[in-house]
Amino acid sequence: MTIDIGRREFITFLGGAAAMSSSVWPLAARAQQPALPEIGILNSVVVGPIIDRLDALLEGLEDTRFVVDRNVTIEYRSSDGRPNVLPGLAAELVRRNPAVIVCLTSASTVRAAMDATSTIPIVFAISGDPTALGLVANLQRPERNVTGAARVTEPLNPERLKVLCEFAPPARPVAFLLNSNRVSADITNERIREMEMVAHAAGHQLVVIDLAGRPDIVAIFAGMAKQGVGAFVISTEALFNVWRDQVIGLSASTGIAAMFPNREYVLAGGLISYGADFYEHYRVAGTYAGRILKGEKPADLPVLLPTKTEMVINLKTAKALGLTIPQTLLRDASEVIE
Repeated sequence: MTIDIGRREFITFLGGAAAMSSSVWPLAARAQQPALPEIGILNSVVVGPIIDRLDALLEGLEDTRFVVDRNVTIEYRSSDGRPNVLPGLAAELVRRNPAVIVCLTSASTVRAAMDATSTIPIVFAISGDPTALGLVANLQRPERNVTGAARVTEPLNPERLKVLCEFAPPARPVAFLLNSNRVSADITNERIREMEMVAHAAGHQLVVIDLAGRPDIVAIFAGMAKQGVGAFVISTEALFNVWRDQVIGLSASTGIAAMFPNREYVLAGGLISYGADFYEHYRVAGTYAGRILKGEKPADLPVLLPTKTEMVINLKTAKALGLTIPQTLLRDASEVIE
């Protein structure tokens, strides 16, 4: 992905500023330019793992001829994994009266912004089904002031498990990690039934691990190891992004193979991912923000869902785990990291 000089400096500043209190600092150091329109960005996770996604958002913004500090400014707020502070951060952004608010990563950012304003346009780039999450009622013509792009990839979980079972240690249980707080009980139960069918067809017992109310990821891995789990699929909930490096490290130290929902885990040392292209919907969010700055209404911009999937495999990690990846998977992979 090509980054121009201005955007590279912008992203570098963002990464360096991540160590500061992200609830109070602006996204770019700049002189006051009140004449320029402002975009508020509300994020729910630490900035480090999603730097590339933010770059994709800026690319989309530039597609509509808006460049940060040239003809638009950005004000950034992040809860850094603390959902309880999101309402206050959303209220801060609304008090600034930005031209548009972009909500990233999770539905909780969108809900916080929707609770704070019914008039300022809101654009989201999140994981999950926007209709099931109650953000919009109609994907083609969103009502109110909300639109955006989403990765509806939970239906891919059975396919993820099917791929994982092709090289998972035989006869050992496989696990499915999810967070039942995010969806209804009916949806959770249906997902579990689908995963059980795939696991049993491949000759594995399925262990379901619900992370709702269980923040101790170390204890969760210890429990999987005690049960003899040989591999696991992780859901696409934004909560897991907060634990990304821990999950990858614990997968390595316990020898439990992991299937992840997106390539960022694999680039950071995870084993394999299968899911939607993250950057596609972040770029769409940037483009939509720019189109709104030019006068379009959220209700006229349909919510966009993923158009392609990708598989990324880290062979170095596979070797460290003592696993042999089938040649059929290597041929089907979008990217293989040697």
